[in-house]
Amino acid sequence: MATPRYLEIKQQLLDEINGKPVNSPIASERELAIRFDASRMTVRNAVNELVEEGVLYRDKNKGTFVADRKLIKKNLTSELLQEHDAMDFSVIYFSVKKAEEMAPYLEIKETDYMLRVVRVNKINHRPLSVEEVYFIRSLVSDDEINHLKELLNLNSYIEQGTVTQRFHPMIVPAQYANQLKIKITTPIIMAESTIRSKNGKPLVYIKTFYNPFEKTIEITS
Repeated sequence: MATPRYLEIKQQLLDEINGKPVNSPIASERELAIRFDASRMTVRNAVNELVEEGVLYRDKNKGTFVADRKLIKKNLTSELLQEHDAMDFSVIYFSVKKAEEMAPYLEIKETDYMLRVVRVNKINHRPLSVEEVYFIRSLVSDDEINHLKELLNLNSYIEQGTVTQRFHPMIVPAQYANQLKIKITTPIIMAESTIRSKNGKPLVYIKTFYNPFEKTIEITS
């Protein structure tokens, strides 16, 4: 069976990328489509896989760039539970608002309400990550909102459900660079985690922006 065209393009891009320094831009989809005599969708599929694998990252409105693959260490161990045991944190923002663009991640309606909490996670007083934590409001009592520190101990959710994660290389969001004590041009890894109940319903959705000088990402399978 012939190799799919997008995989051929992916391999050619990978060969080119291996010789480029971190943060180097790659050509636009339009330019790549012309170069490879392929449709933009075919090129996009190749680039998307390289982004998902941590070889490339996208910076909105600027383009696609070579990622620092040293930020990702692949193995078969999960640290999420252990990590939350070891962390101290401070809440820097929380609100109850309509789900809107977060609705698909929580599998609720855009007009339903969610609780959004932003915290800085620290180990030995050093910033490990900034975390956006999203709860379905109807599943959280007023008393739990009044005791955020207990609610944000996610161990009970993790132990009773299942966790799926995706990892995205990117430039640190400007609003979190100061919290992480890194430069605004620093490449980082953002991890998306969805904690689901045993019946598969989302309970918590989390976006974790890691400080690359404090944390090597462990990708699980």
